Amino acid sequence: MESIIENKVIIFSGLGTVIFGLAIYLGILISKLKRQNEKTKEMQAKLDAEIQKQDDYFKDSLVTLARAGISGQCDLSECCIRVKKILEYYPDIEDENDLRPVQDMYNEIKDFATHQQRLDLPKQEVYNQDIKRYKIEDSYREEFLKSLKKLINKNASSLKLKDCFSHF
Repeated sequence: MESIIENKVIIFSGLGTVIFGLAIYLGILISKLKRQNEKTKEMQAKLDAEIQKQDDYFKDSLVTLARAGISGQCDLSECCIRVKKILEYYPDIEDENDLRPVQDMYNEIKDFATHQQRLDLPKQEVYNQDIKRYKIEDSYREEFLKSLKKLINKNASSLKLKDCFSHF
C-alpha cells in the first residue's frame, strides 16, 4: 500500500512538475505576445503618423498647385498633370464631376513629350506640340480654373489617402 502511495506521489509530482513547466512556458509565450502586440501598436502609430504626414503634404501640394494655376504662375497643362497625379491617391474624388475638366484635359495632354524627351525633339516638333498644348489649355481654361477653385474651396479637407500605398 505504501508503494502504491509512493508511486502516486511520484506520478503526481511528475505531473505537477510538467504542469508547472507548461505554465511557465505559457507565461513566457503570453509575455512575448504582449510585447509583440505593443510593438505592432507602436509600428501602426508610426505608420499612421507617416500616412497623415504624406496626406497633409499632398493636400498642401494640391492647394498650392491650384493657386499657382489660377494666378498664372505655371502653365495650366503643367498644373493639370501635377494635380491629376496627386488626385490618383484620392480615388474617391478623382472622378467627381467638379474635377472632370482636370481628367479630360489630362487625357489630351498626357502624351506630350516632357523632360529629356522634350529636349531631344527637333525645335519644330517642340513648337508644334506647344501650339497644340496651348490650344488645349485655351479650350479648357474656364472649366479647369473653376475646378481648381472648387479644389481650393474643398481645401482638400475631405480628401483621404487610400489605404494602400502601392504608388510609393
